[in-house]
Amino acid sequence: MKYSLSVILASTLFFVGCKKKTQPTPEPTAREIAVEDYNTNYLGSAVPNTGWTGNTANCNAGSLPQTTHDKVIQRINYFRRLVGLNDNTTLDPSKFAMYQETALMMKANNALSHTPPSTWTCYTQAGADGAATSNIALGAGAADAVTMFINDPGASNTAVGHRRWILHSAKTQFSYGSTNSSMALGVIGTAGGNTQIPEFIAYPPKGYIPQTLTFPRWSFGIPGANFTNATVTMTGPSGNVPLTIVSTAGSYGDKTIVWEPQGILTNATDDVSYTVTVSGITGAPQSSYTYSTILFKP
Repeated sequence: MKYSLSVILASTLFFVGCKKKTQPTPEPTAREIAVEDYNTNYLGSAVPNTGWTGNTANCNAGSLPQTTHDKVIQRINYFRRLVGLNDNTTLDPSKFAMYQETALMMKANNALSHTPPSTWTCYTQAGADGAATSNIALGAGAADAVTMFINDPGASNTAVGHRRWILHSAKTQFSYGSTNSSMALGVIGTAGGNTQIPEFIAYPPKGYIPQTLTFPRWSFGIPGANFTNATVTMTGPSGNVPLTIVSTAGSYGDKTIVWEPQGILTNATDDVSYTVTVSGITGAPQSSYTYSTILFKP
């Protein structure tokens, strides 16, 4: 059968006009964003080998490769973003050498001190100066130490000072030094001036958080607030959550209240939500704040 040109053109136009419309890609949910952030920026900032070039035998503080620097600040910014703070902080390389000396001293003496004595192995004045202005860790280096600081375990860390310095609202810069098993994170005397400050700085934060990064001590801070007479209540899947307030003081970063809840589910298959209310606050825009934290399995 023969077709005229006009018929062929009409047929072509008909089929073109009936093409299926492309559906718009749905916006990711808050949970999906949290999962992707964890996979990309928390797991993605792991440092299997710090690349430290020093050694304790010769008291050589050594140095670290740029790849390690990048991972450390990536993990710091992940935790800051998690609580709603600015996630564009940078590292000050002018202080790397000082903090390398600090990290070396901690490793060489297998001890931690913000005021190390001059009798210490591998002692230097630069290392001592760094010890006085940094978070210090032993048993972990580079990005792993950052997570240790956020966890802030131990009887002497009830005020979670290490966490508070990393989540200090004003921060725009840090510096650090690390061996393969010790770390000094410069937090005092580093640049500030950040103005991207949420209404409160809670850890675990409002919204979604991986259950693997939910630690025994919970904290809630507001710059300039007073928590001396504050109270905390929590509810979860089984109702009221027993808790103990362990700190309302400490001059680390922003003013913060810290508590230890009991029975938190950090190994559930399904998401688990906890609602927190902090009341009796003075020196803040509100005297009471309520928010929910949702733990998910990565």
